[in-house]
Order: sequence, then C-alpha cells, then structure tokens
Amino acid sequence: MIRNLCFADGTPSSKEEQKARLRAYMKGKRAENVNRDVKEQRLIEHFYQAIFQKMDGAGTRLTFFIYLSHFREAPTDQLIERLRADGHRVCCPRLENGEMYAVEYGEEFTLSDFGIREPIGKRFTEKIDVAVIPFLAVDKQGNRLGYGGGYYDRYLHHSKAKRVAFGYHFQIANDVPCEAWDEKMDVIVTDEEIVFIT
Repeated sequence: MIRNLCFADGTPSSKEEQKARLRAYMKGKRAENVNRDVKEQRLIEHFYQAIFQKMDGAGTRLTFFIYLSHFREAPTDQLIERLRADGHRVCCPRLENGEMYAVEYGEEFTLSDFGIREPIGKRFTEKIDVAVIPFLAVDKQGNRLGYGGGYYDRYLHHSKAKRVAFGYHFQIANDVPCEAWDEKMDVIVTDEEIVFIT
C-alpha cells in the first residue's frame, strides 16, 4: 500500500499527484487480482448483509442505483440480477452532455465513449434508496478515489441515497487524498469485510 505521499526529498506532493500515484498503484493491483468468481460471491453476500441485515432494508422493496461493471471493476451483473429477482428496482448510470443520471435497468444498452454499457431509456426521477459506487481506492473515513471525471461526485451531490462503495478488499487504502467537492461514502462493502463509516 502507498503510505508515503511525498517525493524522494521529503517534499509533500500535491493532492493531484497523490491521486495519480494512487490510481496507478490500484490499477496495477486490480490487474493482478485472482479468484474473481469467489470474490464476487462474497461481495454479494456482504452486500446483502450490509443492506438487508445491518441497515434498514430488511423486508422492504428498495430502489438501487448501481454501476454496470467494466473491465476489472468489482462485477455487478449477478448482484443486479439477484436484486431484481428479489423484487427490487435497479437503475444504472448514463452520461449525457458530461452529466450522469439514472435510467432504469432494462434489456437494451448502448456503449458510452468510455466503452461502458449504459441503459437506454428516460431519466429516472423517483427516489433512489441506495447508490452502489465503484472506486479505485477508498479509506475507512469514507473518502473515495474514482477515475478523475467527477461524474459520481456531481451525481451524489444531489442525492440523498445511502452511498455504498463496492469493490475488492485490497482497494482499501490507509488514506485517500480528497478535495472539498469529493463526496464521502456511508458504507464500504468488499469481499472480506463491511465497513460502516461513522
């Protein structure tokens, strides 16, 4: 894990430089990730424990905003299918003119300029209960490091949904550099643990 966010001469690096180094490090760790099928099942189990046993979701029908996993991100397809089979509503992100909004999950998708699947449909404007957010790194204070576009931060700024950072255990960092506009997470769900941010 990257702990020293200074240059060799001891000079502190800027937050942008710190973020760039942490992004590069975590992308390398994700490339080395093994046993993904086993980890995916643990992620789903821990997610259900967090939402339906330890939070207020038990016995209720919830609406989820969940990213459609891409490349080496923690996979969400099985989680989405299980939630829908259990009667929950699922929406996924779509980008339009540089802004992210929710569209209900369906059978038709397009690919974004980043090669990410996006649902086809109109904007979902009803209440979202839980937002499931990808990350490159997250710390136990709820600070999240994404890819640098700020799409999720801008989306979450206008949402009252519970924020769940969903990823692999090795992506938890000791300290994630953050700015005033970075939105914090409420819960971290990984293949090894559940962390509630206090």
